[in-house]
Amino acid sequence: MIPEKLQNEAKAIIEKIRSSKRILLSAHVRPDGDAIGSVTGLMKSLEKMGKEVEVALFDGIPSRFSFVWPSEHSIIQGQSLVKSHHDLILILDCGDMERNGITFEYDKSKTAFYNIDHHASNTNFGDINYVDTGASATCEIVTALITEFGLPLDADLAEALILGLITDSRTFSNEGIRYTTHEAAARLLKTGVSTTRILTVLNSGRSIADLKVQALGLSKMKIECDGHLATVVFTEEELKSLGANVGNVFGSGIFNIPLTAQSIFASVVVFPREDGSSACEFRSRGGIDVKQVAVALGGGGHLPASGCNQPIPVKEMSEKAISLMIKQVNAFFENK
Repeated sequence: MIPEKLQNEAKAIIEKIRSSKRILLSAHVRPDGDAIGSVTGLMKSLEKMGKEVEVALFDGIPSRFSFVWPSEHSIIQGQSLVKSHHDLILILDCGDMERNGITFEYDKSKTAFYNIDHHASNTNFGDINYVDTGASATCEIVTALITEFGLPLDADLAEALILGLITDSRTFSNEGIRYTTHEAAARLLKTGVSTTRILTVLNSGRSIADLKVQALGLSKMKIECDGHLATVVFTEEELKSLGANVGNVFGSGIFNIPLTAQSIFASVVVFPREDGSSACEFRSRGGIDVKQVAVALGGGGHLPASGCNQPIPVKEMSEKAISLMIKQVNAFFENK
């Protein structure tokens, strides 16, 4: 379903898609299931319309989600500057252009630059901004655009879109989930798409290194705020000792696992990135707004799930992030 307040934006996007011959799609760095799903699903739909579609992702396709990506399709990756001669550039699932990781050089008189997203921290950086913060995933938005305006939809591209729905909604368990998420899932399942590969990856797809990172994270987890906040800090040396990397931190499940404890309502995980910077991932339940903390540190995201990174050591990053999270969690419970 397309919200009434976004009808004009939706129509403008579809009109531009229909009139465009060459289209470039992109999403945020370190793409997750929603970024990969929305880009891949929309790409396949546009190609079925006869469009020439290119995809630019700074970090490429994570191996974990490569099963939805057509192996014969090339991708622009690892480039911080992309020169575009396309009719339309669509940025998906990206709260701001810094998080995209790419600078696009193009002629503004010939190329439209549109923004499709669901993050509450979105900076509305596009010529047209379709930002539906009530949607559980950008894949929900793309599904609505495809189905409401009659763009091509089949089981092949539906697999990519339902991947994003499942991952970004935490398997449809996010608090305050809108009925439109289930409506989008129903429309996709109606194509006959199988969710077997997705559920296999999510439920049985972790590597040994993922599990080692999870075990280490739980063993060194600290509890703050009268048991309501869990904190985990990884060092570069620890990850190397496990034969692990940043991808294994994301694949370990350590961001959300602490929230399964009865008393824990928020978590923060701090870890090093390959480029020498440090990253934080914040998660919460019960209404604690972690997005405010992420934004204060130069990041963004959603109320219950956000992230950020800075070019500083892990120790300095952890001190900043944990201090802000302690204040946020304490303030939340003081006001209850």
